[in-house]
Amino acid sequence: MQGQTALKVVSALLFFCHIYALSAQVEGDFVGHPLQVFVQRDIDRLGTDRLQFVDSLTGDVLPVDVNGRQYTPIGRAVMFFDVTTNRVMLATSDGTIRPHPFIQPGVNTQRIDWIISGETIAWTRTDATEMGSLTTRTSVADLNGVAVREVLVDGPRDGIRVLPVAFSKDMTRLYMDYQPATVGELSPFQQYAGLFALDLDGGEAELLPEEPGCFCGAAFGAGLFVRLDLTEDQLGYDVNIYNLAGEVEHSIPALSLEGYTQAGGLTLSPDGSRAIYALAQIRDFGGLNQSVRTVFVLINLDSMTQAALTDPITTFVQAVEWTEDSSALIFTSPDRNGTWKINLTDGRLSLVASANYLGTLR
Repeated sequence: MQGQTALKVVSALLFFCHIYALSAQVEGDFVGHPLQVFVQRDIDRLGTDRLQFVDSLTGDVLPVDVNGRQYTPIGRAVMFFDVTTNRVMLATSDGTIRPHPFIQPGVNTQRIDWIISGETIAWTRTDATEMGSLTTRTSVADLNGVAVREVLVDGPRDGIRVLPVAFSKDMTRLYMDYQPATVGELSPFQQYAGLFALDLDGGEAELLPEEPGCFCGAAFGAGLFVRLDLTEDQLGYDVNIYNLAGEVEHSIPALSLEGYTQAGGLTLSPDGSRAIYALAQIRDFGGLNQSVRTVFVLINLDSMTQAALTDPITTFVQAVEWTEDSSALIFTSPDRNGTWKINLTDGRLSLVASANYLGTLR
């Protein structure tokens, strides 16, 4: 029911996005109503983005202009890195933009990354040494800043940083990745190189099964670790599934799609029955004539099969949220404004909003 309600609100934004300029801008916190949050990218020549806070009950919209990246719903705010001030900021539905109270870069910080699970946040701060090597400091805290603690210091390493990926279900471990700093920034999808588990109580770090692997997709959830694995002929991706509790492994053979050599953005459904990843064919990467063809691949974790779900899409894509009891997926593109839904039954695509859906603030 929650997923269906969210989808209806997302669909309604097709109307709201076109008329928000005529709507009354509401002061305050929308009386505590759930808020759907969207971002419309590059609204001017300066690269300004527009966050749109949409009241899910009244349809009122409040726009907040920012210039950032890594937009993440957190509590009743959107957390992001402001590229003009090099600060981590919080934007709220009353139009306020303020610095995050306890997560900020230092003088030599190259990047800050974070993940949120429930009321807990983990973040990494990657700093450059005088010699150019990277040291990553990982911390964990409650969202309100209580119990801030540093759980890992890694480095210095040449060209390698550490990235938080997910918490374990019982919140005792933090899954992380040894990420190639330069290549990771250029990748069109979220990909991982060397995944490991960090014990948050004892501080011990242990590589996950078969890691380090290829620089490709992975996902955690429902007690599973799902990992893409580039085949020896480099023409496709096997899917390896691990039950982290029982160390049980299954492997699904790769698809045969000629020229589709980039894979990532793997996401696992909440019930652990399905997963989806993006598989792309890229020509003239980074050049003036770059062309992209992307298909979604559906993994059935009950039958242990994978199959192409869609016809090629001419842009990169990234999953945002499962909906309709895991029978549909909301996704966006990093290169285009818009939000789409894909029906997993027939692979049908539909545009549901003209801005990029970020999530719900409750």
